[in-house]
Amino acid sequence: MADVSAFFERKASQGTNHSIVVDGRFCAPAPQIHPGLYCCVPCPITDYLYPESFVTWYRIAEGLSIGGVVSCLFLLISFIALPLEKTRRHYLSYCMVVGILFVGLGFVVPLAVRPPQCYDEVTPNDMYSNLTCAFSGAFIIAGGLSMTVWIFVRVLSMHLQIVWDVLPGKKFMYAAQGLGWGIIATLFTVTITLTGVSFRFGDICHVNAQDSVKLFWGPLLGIGCASTAIQLATFAYCIKVYVKNMWSDDATETQSSGGLPSFTTSSIRTKSAKAVYRRVRKVVWLQWRGMTIVAFMLVDVIFLSVVFIYLNQIVGNLSHHMDSILPWTVCLISNPDHREKCFSMGQALFMNMPTIIAVLVLLSLAGLECLLLLGRGSIYTAWWDMVRSKFGSKREFVSLDAKRFSSDARAYELLKIGNTPQIKSPETAVTSPMSGRDIDRDATGTPDYFGKEVQREYRSPTLSFSTPRAPSQATLRVEWDPRNTHARGGLGYHPPVTEDEIERPGMTNKM
Repeated sequence: MADVSAFFERKASQGTNHSIVVDGRFCAPAPQIHPGLYCCVPCPITDYLYPESFVTWYRIAEGLSIGGVVSCLFLLISFIALPLEKTRRHYLSYCMVVGILFVGLGFVVPLAVRPPQCYDEVTPNDMYSNLTCAFSGAFIIAGGLSMTVWIFVRVLSMHLQIVWDVLPGKKFMYAAQGLGWGIIATLFTVTITLTGVSFRFGDICHVNAQDSVKLFWGPLLGIGCASTAIQLATFAYCIKVYVKNMWSDDATETQSSGGLPSFTTSSIRTKSAKAVYRRVRKVVWLQWRGMTIVAFMLVDVIFLSVVFIYLNQIVGNLSHHMDSILPWTVCLISNPDHREKCFSMGQALFMNMPTIIAVLVLLSLAGLECLLLLGRGSIYTAWWDMVRSKFGSKREFVSLDAKRFSSDARAYELLKIGNTPQIKSPETAVTSPMSGRDIDRDATGTPDYFGKEVQREYRSPTLSFSTPRAPSQATLRVEWDPRNTHARGGLGYHPPVTEDEIERPGMTNKM
């Protein structure tokens, strides 16, 4: 401990018994030690609560956040550059990825700058004294609000499709875009203006404790709980449909008096249940990625909100009850060079290290979870095909004749090169209207099918019923040879033979 006297800051007593909290600073009166004395926790407070391994875990979370930012950027670029059938992009996916990207940037910006956490011995920097803190806190607030709001919209959309069989259209999209971003902008403005951010633990700026529950954490937790309730209702409906289909009997058919199959009421209900089951199974199969990532993000948002609300309550209670914090402060004063002896007492008062590490790691893993669930295998194959088509050595050969622009349709015919052998096509029983007459050919030998002089003759069939005509003996007497059309011809052309007339293989006639 560099300066133990930093714990004490003598203030002019104003006859009040409340704590002084300025931009994240935690100070409280200590009349038990000396009248008019205020005791302040040194900055940064994490150095007096957690061991050095906390910094290691914090750096790990920052490294994971870099991978999350790269993953979100990769998904956004893929959504823009690749075809729709390869990415299956959707505006809900766009908005959720943008929110997760904001959270990742809240970790990456301090990692690149490494700002000083403390303004003086007892006061941490805030968004007014440090620009990096302002950007980091703004990204964290905007990302948390965006994730929560668009999770709710996605959950509502899936609920309408699965439970109510309603496909959200353009009206739903426009309403979601307007209300969603409007709520995000309103809560962001109110939080950043009235509450503010400061370095509370680590290099990331978090929302201050003052009025944070009413303005930020309360609405965040409320939207998250509403999303959880809708998601659980959707899961319950899917389970109900599955169980109903599993226990339903097969449709039984009975014969009516007329000989036609008839269905009972129970069989009709069974078929209806199976139809609903097939529809729900199809929708769930198409939406399982979205449902999974929604479940993960809801866990992160609710856990983060509960932890910070609990931490703010602890800070508020300890500031009004100095007796409970006095043993920890006395321990730190008594052991200036061995403050690790007081870590257990401090974590028992505030928040233990595993909980804080879990919050940081869950936030940093959001981007990687997004890539794992929204990144389809077709995205990678589409990128590989695009790169190979643009930079690969094997190109498709294009003839120069194909690039010649001409209004003559014969210019696109293949040219006859050399003396190629003529392959005779097999004869068929169907004759072409063009057979039996010469077709004009150009100099290349290509038939002139596009000439104006080429016209097909219409041959009236033998039996035509297009117009009424009197019957005649010529029309009624039709000579037909079944062998011309490859017909078998019946017994007239294939008379029956006896067994003696059949030549058996492997046997010869002996005279």
